[in-house]
Amino acid sequence: MATQNETNERIDYETKQRFWGIVRSRYVVHALIFVTLFAVLAPLSWMFITSLKPNDAVLELRYLPRDPILGAVEAYGGALITKGHWQAVLNSFVIAITSTTIVMALGTPAGYIFSRYQFRFDDALFLLVIVTRLFPPIGLIIPYYQIMVWLGLLNTRTGIIIAQVYLWLPLVIYTMRNFYITIPHSLDESAQVDGCTDFQAFRHVILPLVLPGVAASAILTFLFTWREFLFSFIVSSDLRAQTLPVAIYQYIGDIRILWNSLSAAGILSVLPAVLVVFLFQQYIVSGLTGGAVKE
Repeated sequence: MATQNETNERIDYETKQRFWGIVRSRYVVHALIFVTLFAVLAPLSWMFITSLKPNDAVLELRYLPRDPILGAVEAYGGALITKGHWQAVLNSFVIAITSTTIVMALGTPAGYIFSRYQFRFDDALFLLVIVTRLFPPIGLIIPYYQIMVWLGLLNTRTGIIIAQVYLWLPLVIYTMRNFYITIPHSLDESAQVDGCTDFQAFRHVILPLVLPGVAASAILTFLFTWREFLFSFIVSSDLRAQTLPVAIYQYIGDIRILWNSLSAAGILSVLPAVLVVFLFQQYIVSGLTGGAVKE
């Protein structure tokens, strides 16, 4: 005859099984997916619809625009032509692509070195690389601005690129190091036995195996650079160097906010990032999971 404790344990077990059965049911899963999609898409849909309204009609108690063509011409024309927003789009592309290229050119071999070679103070140096990225960005604004003044790089793309390389190079070094750690050292040794130098072993044997990690790191660096605001805002004063986030901020005036042009500029800034994520989502996921690998 079962004791009272055994009966209570069986009841608890059955209750837990029923609970997790409900949680795993398709109705609950579908409901969670719907709520998540709504939370993500509702702001974007509101922004898109706002970009199709004349600015005077934005605050009307009406969700759908009365004349979407006229509103689109006013909003997108105001953003791209009147405000010269196309220059900010070009600046963002140039800065993001250049920064990503430099970061990957430095971070890919650096991650390999930290994963394969032992030298004096190697752990301390790697920790220093990571710690430099842990400083709050707002605390670096004054020295960064002073350095840009000293170098004569205020309101230039070069000054912004320097900041982006500083921001994202430690992340790429850390991520790539973890990808290289997953590759057995025996592959390097086998390549060297076959007559390869250290560089040839890296170039022809190891690097092709971590190309998904390289792609993931490059995509994440591009996305992070594309949306970065603070450092770009500090050194750019006009459209010669302003990036998209900074240019979008200019639509918020002291007296009036151009809601339709603000929304149109936001849509234009979101589209490239959405396209990149849609096309390369598998690499982004592998990059995020690869960063969790331990020795």
